[in-house]
Amino acid sequence: MEEIDFKVAPESKIKKKPSYIKPWLGLKYLFKKPVTIKIPYEKTQIAEKYRGFHSLDWKKCIGCNFCGQICPARAIEMTWIEVDGKVEKRPHPKIDYGRCTFCQFCVDVCPTGALGFVSNYMLTTEWKDEELELFDWVPIHPDKIKEINEKFPDYRFPVAKIEFNKETKEVTYYLRDGDVFKFKILGYGLRPPAAAKPKPAKIEKKEESPS
Repeated sequence: MEEIDFKVAPESKIKKKPSYIKPWLGLKYLFKKPVTIKIPYEKTQIAEKYRGFHSLDWKKCIGCNFCGQICPARAIEMTWIEVDGKVEKRPHPKIDYGRCTFCQFCVDVCPTGALGFVSNYMLTTEWKDEELELFDWVPIHPDKIKEINEKFPDYRFPVAKIEFNKETKEVTYYLRDGDVFKFKILGYGLRPPAAAKPKPAKIEKKEESPS
């Protein structure tokens, strides 16, 4: 191939003709509607099968971890949960929305249809430390999300606040309709967490009195 030698001319040598029209072109947008919307006070129409946040039917979930294996972003972690003192028979997926790409692979691969998508997509917070728990949650039942959406049709996250007690591992969901849902995280992975062994009682040695 024939080599072509060329040089890039510096900007100082490029002659530009001044334009007196371009600075005024932006005035035409004064008479048009804005492209952006005021989130979260305004909403836009979304597609019928829009991929928003996840929903989960806990009774249908068999804890197979197909969703966690196929997730390209590694955003799913199987979680063992205790509700009202009873341990769930199978682990349930916990979604990290800091990593999730909303690709729907997890929903497509779910063999029982337990995992699904809802139309809610808006997760806006004031970026307080306690509100960052919203980005990492175990999805709730789709019927409950539907019930909340009928009261608040604004596509926002169905949970207003999530509290996580690091000492007791208890999670509290404050739903937007005023309901409160509590459960305890026992561990992560496919195998059930080992039961905590009781600590052996300390035996105090009695000092023998000299005879």
